[in-house]
Amino acid sequence: MNRVITKPPPPIDRGWALMIVLGVFICTFFMVGIAKSYGLFLLAFRNEFQTSTSLATMPMSVASFVYAFGAPTALLLAEKFTAQKVVIAGATIGLIGIALSSLLFSMPYVIVLYGLCVGMANSSFFGNGLVMIGKYFRKYRSLATGFGLAGASIGQFAMPPIIQILLDKYSLSGTLLIVSALYFHVAVAGALFRPIEKYGPPPEALGNQAPKEEQKKLLNDIKKETVEPGESVKNGATVQADDVVPLDESREDKSPKLPNQNGFDVDMKAVLSSTGSIHLLPSPEAEKPVELPKKGPRWQMFDFKVLYSIVTLLFTLVSFLVFFGYFNFIIFLPSVLKSKGIEHFNGALLISICGAGDLIARIGTGILADTNIIARYKLKSLACFLCGVTILIFLFTDKMEVLGVLSFLYGFFGGAYVILFSVVLLDLVGLSLMSKNLAVVLLVQGVGASVGQIFLGMSRDATGSHNLILISCSLTMIVGGVLLFAYPLFRKCEEARLQRLERRQM
Repeated sequence: MNRVITKPPPPIDRGWALMIVLGVFICTFFMVGIAKSYGLFLLAFRNEFQTSTSLATMPMSVASFVYAFGAPTALLLAEKFTAQKVVIAGATIGLIGIALSSLLFSMPYVIVLYGLCVGMANSSFFGNGLVMIGKYFRKYRSLATGFGLAGASIGQFAMPPIIQILLDKYSLSGTLLIVSALYFHVAVAGALFRPIEKYGPPPEALGNQAPKEEQKKLLNDIKKETVEPGESVKNGATVQADDVVPLDESREDKSPKLPNQNGFDVDMKAVLSSTGSIHLLPSPEAEKPVELPKKGPRWQMFDFKVLYSIVTLLFTLVSFLVFFGYFNFIIFLPSVLKSKGIEHFNGALLISICGAGDLIARIGTGILADTNIIARYKLKSLACFLCGVTILIFLFTDKMEVLGVLSFLYGFFGGAYVILFSVVLLDLVGLSLMSKNLAVVLLVQGVGASVGQIFLGMSRDATGSHNLILISCSLTMIVGGVLLFAYPLFRKCEEARLQRLERRQM
């Protein structure tokens, strides 16, 4: 007698799903915490090799560049090998790269190992973590995403003091070695990403099994009673050829499917439904299945034709400008603080204060955006503008207390901008075009940040001052905020463009 092994249904919104949230928390804690503490390493590299600021920024610049191209690729690899294996492999690559960097043979040696390995490792974490949340959560997806991404804020709060203490006690080489071991904890997070395909069908799918069994039995009975054209049946009638109707055995199964996504677009839907906010729930449209393209390259990552849209072009430009100022400022903040006489633990403390402001903003902005009192693009525009103004004020003070307040405000307004990033893009372009737009925007944004670090480092070397860095980061954020506030004007231009295209096609 054959034994039937029944797999349990997937633990949607419960059980092991909580371990997925923990895994995402661990990933973002170390990924963002170490990345936003790089300014401390920048100073250490500059002192260790007596090199220029522009060269000392290149490890993170290379990592940002690799991340821009690697993140979509990591999603595709996860489709073939599972997110669990990809994240563990990424953590291993990061461990090897950072550990070997601790040998400190030369600055180019560090650039290649640290930049390439950390870039590849980081690209395997973030997107796959959000995809796993998208698969394991439905009702509480946004809440789970919010808790998972809280690791970024807490990591930014906790890691700078830890790294500064390690630098003071174990030097740069020892610190890199210890950080590589800390980074490898992400492999534990990867182990938690249990493939949902290991479970059986969801409970709602089981309800359709009984009818299927009855259909099979009925089909067998029909086959037993099958007659050929011209053959007589029990009632004496004769079956003609035209009376034989073939059964449609290719009827599509309408039963609910496991969240076993087999295409890039479907996984992107899982990412995009998870807005990163604790309070912003996915729209009803975001809960609908995303159909895979029937023709053409199924896994096409970058479609630059979306830039024909004026709205997409606007958002891409805004994202480039704002991220240029937001991310590059935190990279150079320790160097800026050192020029003001604030070094070591006090400088690390100010970076931690940025993380505290970021965490509070993620929660508060979600609550405010949920009220719909103010349009979300206006909230993001205001956050970018005020963050730029905050960076500019750093020029005019060197008092620890004032710098502490400014650091908190930078983290607060920056956190509001980050949490509204994908939500505003969804509002502007719609769900159907979201994945294509997001891929291009993230690519341009990442490349811009990596090039910006080198450019700003060169300006520091040329002028001997951080003023140009502060002014550049401030102005790019302010201009980006102002451009986004003018979105209705660009929307009208886009509508006029579409109308002209329609008239030409008529």
